[in-house]
Amino acid sequence: MARLYFDNPHGIIFVDGIKISSSYAMTEKSFCIQYFPFNASFQPVTCAVDGKPKCSSETIFIRHGSDYIVKFYPIKKPAREQCEEYLREIYESQNCVSHCLSCKCDGTYKIVVETENEIVYLDVDSRVISVAFKVTSIRDGQLIAVFAKLDSGKTYAAVMHYKDDYALLLSLYCDELTCDEEGLIVCDFLNDTLARKCVRRLTYKENCFCEVSRHFEKMCSHVYPDEILPYVLLESLVCGDVDQVRECLGYHLRDLDCKTFFGDFIAIYDGPDYAPYRITLIYAEENELFTKTYSFAISQGKIVKVNCL
Repeated sequence: MARLYFDNPHGIIFVDGIKISSSYAMTEKSFCIQYFPFNASFQPVTCAVDGKPKCSSETIFIRHGSDYIVKFYPIKKPAREQCEEYLREIYESQNCVSHCLSCKCDGTYKIVVETENEIVYLDVDSRVISVAFKVTSIRDGQLIAVFAKLDSGKTYAAVMHYKDDYALLLSLYCDELTCDEEGLIVCDFLNDTLARKCVRRLTYKENCFCEVSRHFEKMCSHVYPDEILPYVLLESLVCGDVDQVRECLGYHLRDLDCKTFFGDFIAIYDGPDYAPYRITLIYAEENELFTKTYSFAISQGKIVKVNCL
């Protein structure tokens, strides 16, 4: 028998055809999970398990002991409307430059920005649903901000400096984006153990965009077992959540420089040879990959000791 913990599902869950009314369910080795999101724009998720659970792009199993924490990441339903070309024009009275913005959706996913003399292509990784842009005059030219809603559910943003030609200053994908007089507020849902939302403010300074602030918002209120705490620490280290890193550490480790101690790992290894309080990290060196395994000791909900094995 195994117990499945459902992490902030925002939908209805069936296990072997029986609706689950609590945050967990007991299962045999083989079972079938069906997940129906409350948001009708996302597709249902069906996951049939025969023996060991396998992660997919829609479902993730985080193992602790003989149990699993189950996270659901349904994908957007395909848009029904046909792909169209969006076209807008803005004229700046100061220098009479005409910026023409069009979105080409002919299978090569491009946003096109053009003036009378030049044309710039911005490649995106998904079909563009809608696009808009804003032109702001600055001392040495103009800033052209492009905002596009993508079929993947993401928002794409690009900012170019225009004087005699275009210089791309910023290009990013995010989950939410707002623009104000001070710059951009960029939000990303991290889909990690704590289901965090990373909120960054970007401001234009000295011909580039700088991150002037960053904070994190927790989107769920689960109290995880101690076995998950090392994952919380490492995920927080990757995304730069310094406060949460400090929160994970016991008093005697508060001065530990985690960034130096763990180094620049590229991923957390999640293989079949799971052992409580032991985590293997993957590193890259030139053209080779290698791993290091760390053991964690936890007391009263805090990490009190870390060793590299």
